[in-house]
Amino acid sequence: MSDQDKDPVVHSSLSKALFIWSTVLVLSLVWGLWDEMYGIRPWKSYEAKFEKQYGKYLATARLGEVEVERQIKASPDYKRLDADMQAAEQAAMPRAKAIDAEVNGELVPRILALNDPFQEVRSHIGALTYEIEVSGSESHKESLRRQIEELRAETRSVKLPGEDAKQMKFADMDQLLKDMKDRKAQLLQERVELMKKATDLRAASDKYLSDRIADVSTTTIASVQNSLSSFDIRIRQIHVKDVDLVDRCESCHLGTREPVVLTAANMGGEAVFASHPDKELLQIHDPERFGCTPCHGGNGAAVSSVEKAHGYNEHWLWPLHHKENIDAGCQQCHSREIVTEMADTLNAGRETFRLRGCMGCHRYEGFDREADEISSVNQQIRQDEQQKAEWLREAGFSAQKGDRTKNNDEAQKLYQLSNDLKVRSSGLDAKIEQLDMRSHELVREVKKVGPSLKEVRVKLRKEWIPVWLKDPHQWREGTKMPTFRLDDDEIRAIAAFIWQSGVPGQLPQQKPGDPEKGREAFETRGCMACHSMGEGGQKQGGTFAANLSREGEKANYDYLVRWVHNPRQRTAPYCTFEKKDLTAEDYQKHGVPYVFDLDHSKCPNDGHELQVQQMTPMPSLRLTEDEARDIASYLMTRKHDNAS
Repeated sequence: MSDQDKDPVVHSSLSKALFIWSTVLVLSLVWGLWDEMYGIRPWKSYEAKFEKQYGKYLATARLGEVEVERQIKASPDYKRLDADMQAAEQAAMPRAKAIDAEVNGELVPRILALNDPFQEVRSHIGALTYEIEVSGSESHKESLRRQIEELRAETRSVKLPGEDAKQMKFADMDQLLKDMKDRKAQLLQERVELMKKATDLRAASDKYLSDRIADVSTTTIASVQNSLSSFDIRIRQIHVKDVDLVDRCESCHLGTREPVVLTAANMGGEAVFASHPDKELLQIHDPERFGCTPCHGGNGAAVSSVEKAHGYNEHWLWPLHHKENIDAGCQQCHSREIVTEMADTLNAGRETFRLRGCMGCHRYEGFDREADEISSVNQQIRQDEQQKAEWLREAGFSAQKGDRTKNNDEAQKLYQLSNDLKVRSSGLDAKIEQLDMRSHELVREVKKVGPSLKEVRVKLRKEWIPVWLKDPHQWREGTKMPTFRLDDDEIRAIAAFIWQSGVPGQLPQQKPGDPEKGREAFETRGCMACHSMGEGGQKQGGTFAANLSREGEKANYDYLVRWVHNPRQRTAPYCTFEKKDLTAEDYQKHGVPYVFDLDHSKCPNDGHELQVQQMTPMPSLRLTEDEARDIASYLMTRKHDNAS
């Protein structure tokens, strides 16, 4: 038989190839069906497991909260926690009872008994102090001061529980009251530390119990069980149409909005099935309106894997926030708030950012936008002034052309153009003035971490600057300024630069004040609401402004008097447009007296608004010059014994 007569169908078999490829096709079909049902849809197994665990938990919860609580308390883990708690309480109780007896039986009655006569004298002194502040007569002020001194020297009969009546002066009552309050605070702190272990164990046992008890009624549980009977396995999707947002997070996080509070403990250890930790937050951030990913991050549309859904895969720009950073999502909408409700971590971060002075080196647009706005405003002023100059120049040329033209109609058109340009340029004057005022305001609003160094030559002792630069934290504990680890040559160079760059100035020589009166004024006029005194455990006062415990080692007394009397007074005005401090020579060149205040705030060089006040949050306390000298004299006594 010839090759042409051979029939391939008859004379050769394809069964082997067909079998192999059929097997491959069937296996591919099986793999494709498995992948379609389970491989790329892991949420299906999550939902099946949730249905099973949820039903199991609800059946347990329906036994009744009393029965459930009894069962939980009978568990070995709870018994161990309860036994440890009772043992800790019994160990701490003898000393705790002794503290309670001393505080409630001795200190509190003595404090209450002493407080009435003390407050009577103190209120009288406070009323006389106010009269001094508002009085316009120096003789009347002296009379009031004498009355205050008489009140301080006057003795009063004080009867304390368990003691005979005795005569005490105001200062003695003040000191005794302070000592008793300090003792009370010390004992209460000791009691807190003493009971800490028992308190922590009680909290742990309470949490163990609450994590395993349903906090809803049996009716609600029955309703949820009925709905669970028709539970269907499907993608659960939130669609926010306003922003075309799709989130499918609840396809796995099925317990987020369930009426029954679910924890990982009562859902078989699966944290993914737990309820949202803050139901109140969900009420004001309804997921149907806000979705999930705007707050939490991640890829809300992805359901093929946990990695992709959480946005931890490569190239996804907005991964899920980690648990410790969960408040970061709040910043997207609440960036302009100082305090955001229910965002403790974010608030603490903002406060740390401000208190530690991070914005001194790091820019954050939402926090300190004034600097950028100042640049923008000054640039706009320059553009408007350039436009004004061009229009005025063109107006002059048009008028000259009109004078030279022989055609009357053409001349009238040129004169009209000249007048129009002058009117338009005058309109720019008002705009420039508004921008100038805005620049002036922004300079005052710029957040500064440290004080201005412009007036260092009139403010500080130059010998102190190298000491401060060497180790700021050794000189003032807790200061915002970092230690830069400079060598001696660098310290000397920086100190010299700071001193030589300062604005020169002459301050009037101040007569000495009364340090004792200054101490009283410092403690009663509100200074310690912002400033603190004392170091280490002795520190008292606020944390907003600097600790003044060593102010006498660094400050110039004459400047300190001026600062306390009027914190906004400057040694030289500052032109925000020229970006320089003006001197008397700038005024003399234009034949203008060297006077700058709120009524004389125009730059003699260019007419722009000047900065004539210090940029400081410190308020004016409306002190007299004598009171300012007293406080400054008191601050000059605040120094270490070995200070040079």
